[in-house]
Amino acid sequence: MNKGIMILGIVGSLCSPLYAQGGYGKVGLPFLRERDAQVLDVQAASFYKAVEPLADKTRKHAVYVEYRDRVITLGTVTTEGIVTKWSEIKPFASELFIVGHDGVRRGVVVKAIYNNYDIAVLAYNGSLPAVSLENPKDPSVGSFIYLSGPGKGAHGFGVVSVQARSLREQDKAFLGVRMDVNPVTNGGVRLQNIEPDTAAQKAGLEAGDVVLKVGDREVNGMIEMGNLLQRFKPGDTVNLTIRRNAEPFVAEVTLGARPQFRRISPERMNRMRSMGGSVNDVADGFPDVLQSDMQIEARESGGPVFDLDGNYVGTVVARSSRIKTYIIPAADLSNLLKSNPDYEAQIEVSKPEHVANVPEEAPEAVNKVQRTQSLLEKLQRRIEDIER
Repeated sequence: MNKGIMILGIVGSLCSPLYAQGGYGKVGLPFLRERDAQVLDVQAASFYKAVEPLADKTRKHAVYVEYRDRVITLGTVTTEGIVTKWSEIKPFASELFIVGHDGVRRGVVVKAIYNNYDIAVLAYNGSLPAVSLENPKDPSVGSFIYLSGPGKGAHGFGVVSVQARSLREQDKAFLGVRMDVNPVTNGGVRLQNIEPDTAAQKAGLEAGDVVLKVGDREVNGMIEMGNLLQRFKPGDTVNLTIRRNAEPFVAEVTLGARPQFRRISPERMNRMRSMGGSVNDVADGFPDVLQSDMQIEARESGGPVFDLDGNYVGTVVARSSRIKTYIIPAADLSNLLKSNPDYEAQIEVSKPEHVANVPEEAPEAVNKVQRTQSLLEKLQRRIEDIER
């Protein structure tokens, strides 16, 4: 891995929209001194210069999916066809074309649909370089990843924030506690409340207990503990190291199923999700996905994601909120394409091909001004965390 890219990535992944809009001073960050803004401008420029050769090598695996000369989403080239987001192309399915890195505009038809991931596979004439699905490995939390399109430059950049886990309600384990958001002296997470008739109560946990470890992993914050618990399924048993009255002990907990909470109205949920950018209509409930803070537009779903070594990580299945982009891991996509789809067509691709103009840079959506507000909030939170 290029260490220079990794160092610059911390700033660059946060600051790319500001850099694209002409620098920090021009958009005005009230909590940054001018000299600090100048330093960030230089770092962001260096970062994008370093990443561009990587994106140049992987753009051959991506396509634009078009309807009447308008890009509606991205696609990933696989040996089975073009993998893309079904709900984004569904209204235009009979009139779609793709444009790859080679500038050829090809007709496509829907070959298969997998509803559990909202994925469609498109058949096309010709052959584009497919991503490798051999021996895929999930990136670890904190790994830097980027989204490729067929044009030059990365479409998005971020880190893996949560390891692969199911978003389906029936697959989510439930402990049954309310955690204290305040830090605990000497580490751990304090439990404020134990819900009745839950896994926590059955295991003998009490309000005031401090959770020191989930399994063999130490925890020092509510979000960290929540992310660890998300890896488990109902019925799984996990050992929690607890401190009570200064004495640590291990509690064996058999996790339960998540109860049915009162659902937030679709209108309110859409408003909450769309704060900070566009989101996909189908943006949740997937069986197994990685989560990233990568800031992209909804129409960039379907594109291939790579790590800084150029390895294919997976394909974006949804932009869900300001801080959530979901990715189907390469291993899961490989297994999915080998399974029986919900829809399979007997197809014959006969649409004509012709050379199209592939944009030299990633679409304008990558650097839209509306991302600036979510970026400011993210930087502000990080500064507050440092000062805390």
